[in-house]
Amino acid sequence: MTARHPYRRLEVPDGVPFELKPSPGKGWGAFATRRIDRGSLILSEKPTFVIWRSHREITDYHVNMAIQQLLPSQRVQFSLLRNNGSSWFTSMNEAFAENSFNIGSSDRNRAEAHGLFPLHSRFNHSCIPNSKIPTVNGEVISSFATRDIEAGEEINFCYNTDFEGKTRYERHQALRFTCDCLACRPGTPFQELSDMRRRLIRGLQYLTRGVDLDGQAEGLHPIIVDSTLKFVAETFSIPLSSRLIYTLLTIFFLEEEGLLDDFMDARLRPTLIKTAQLFKSESNKCIVRLAMEQKTWVKKLQVAFTLYGREDAADYEVALALRRLRPLF
Repeated sequence: MTARHPYRRLEVPDGVPFELKPSPGKGWGAFATRRIDRGSLILSEKPTFVIWRSHREITDYHVNMAIQQLLPSQRVQFSLLRNNGSSWFTSMNEAFAENSFNIGSSDRNRAEAHGLFPLHSRFNHSCIPNSKIPTVNGEVISSFATRDIEAGEEINFCYNTDFEGKTRYERHQALRFTCDCLACRPGTPFQELSDMRRRLIRGLQYLTRGVDLDGQAEGLHPIIVDSTLKFVAETFSIPLSSRLIYTLLTIFFLEEEGLLDDFMDARLRPTLIKTAQLFKSESNKCIVRLAMEQKTWVKKLQVAFTLYGREDAADYEVALALRRLRPLF
């Protein structure tokens, strides 16, 4: 049956380091045909078509209209798409929704855009992925290896951008299916530690940014229960020494989770460096300098912990600057 499966007829470009084949319990997936080194490009893909509407506004009519503009060969490619259970989709919009990516819009006068990507949609999910689509370059999406991927290994990426701060239960609620990655296998020591680490990552983010994962104040299930600490975080009154330690703790927990890839490092390191440069008290500056000179994140953290509870001459100035950047709510 797999020899005649429609996915065998999906057009996979020559030279890409993967093939499509069945993935136990997940339908089909992409599997490396050779070793893929960390940081290497896996696939750049242009959308078959783009619909310039928000996800909730897209209907079968919009998908049908887009398909009518395609070449016959492109229509055939769309017709090959199935769900993970290998059965046909019940509607055009369902097929589009399950095989599309939000590619945003650089035009303020246009709605958000969603593109159909038949090949990247074959990559299955993992909460500890080995690849990532870091940015969208126009309408093209590109995936890169976040660690070395061996030949025969399935290539996967995380379907949501904020899962590093969500527990197994919260992730599965968002996914609407059960992930079986290392961080999701119930009853294992790693899974239990994973939930603790990700909960701490979410809390540390709140302390340093004053908002939750979605950029809003905490909702019905607060991560910070101490009202005084919550107020201090939301008014950006967290001391500079604590900010540095919280940032290092976040990076350390991400590393322990297997999530500290080059893209995550590039996103967090500038904030860490900027925080380190803000200290004004000479004794604190010496400790910060020593911490930043350490070769590993755990060593940096160990040195930085000696700052905990110490005030700095820049604390008030930093708090005022952060409040001006985002008005207090």
